[in-house]
Amino acid sequence: MIAALKTAIRRSHDLARWRPAAARRRGDWVLSIVVTTFNRREPLRKLLDHFRDQTDPEFEVVVAIDGSTDGTQMMLDEYVKGAPFEVRWIDTGQTDRYCLGMARNMGILETRGKAVVILDDDSFPTGDFVEQHKRTVKPHTLTGGYRTSHDPEDELHPKMKELLRGRVRLERAVENNCCMLRQDWVGCGMFSERIDGYGGIGQEFTARLARQGFRYRFNPSAVIFHHRELEGDNGLTRAQKLEQHAQNLALLREKFWPERGETR
Repeated sequence: MIAALKTAIRRSHDLARWRPAAARRRGDWVLSIVVTTFNRREPLRKLLDHFRDQTDPEFEVVVAIDGSTDGTQMMLDEYVKGAPFEVRWIDTGQTDRYCLGMARNMGILETRGKAVVILDDDSFPTGDFVEQHKRTVKPHTLTGGYRTSHDPEDELHPKMKELLRGRVRLERAVENNCCMLRQDWVGCGMFSERIDGYGGIGQEFTARLARQGFRYRFNPSAVIFHHRELEGDNGLTRAQKLEQHAQNLALLREKFWPERGETR
């Protein structure tokens, strides 16, 4: 793993300079979006469609599949043929366990852009998503965008109100719809692949960033819509998520955060 990280860091400077021909002509730079997915073929297709009319066309999408068995791979092979933007995909091949950290890391290492946004497969971007994220990228800073929902009962709403009031710490940030320079993603060690199951991956990641001296910045203009109605359609029900989340947080508090009594 250490050797792979060193190789990725060496490559990151060259990869960050990669740009499509149109971008090279205009002198713009490319934003990479890593979308992690598991058994949500049709929602993923709809998410990708939201990238067709971006106000800034200089971006690429890397779909990081975590062992989907619903034909996602075949759908993507067809989708890329007619997509007006760069789309690639990778697959963990892990069909019998939850490997979100591995999927995200493989996706990040596959990117070629200067900066990388992490996105979940139930989070659809607005038309100026790429443009707004590009405006606020800074070194050694994790920038979080706004997450909203058409569902008034979605738990996102009170969380976003807290952010709008300026009440935010890096340790309590959520990694979905977050952006950093590619070299910072790789340099910080990316996501832990030791955590299996739902929950704990983001908490460990943001706590580690804080210990490394990273900053957090909130960008309310980089907006995604969370589709809560998709919960459970890939086999991970709310009850299962809550159970795994509690188990992983208890393990993290015991092994890594014995001094912490609070987690997001």
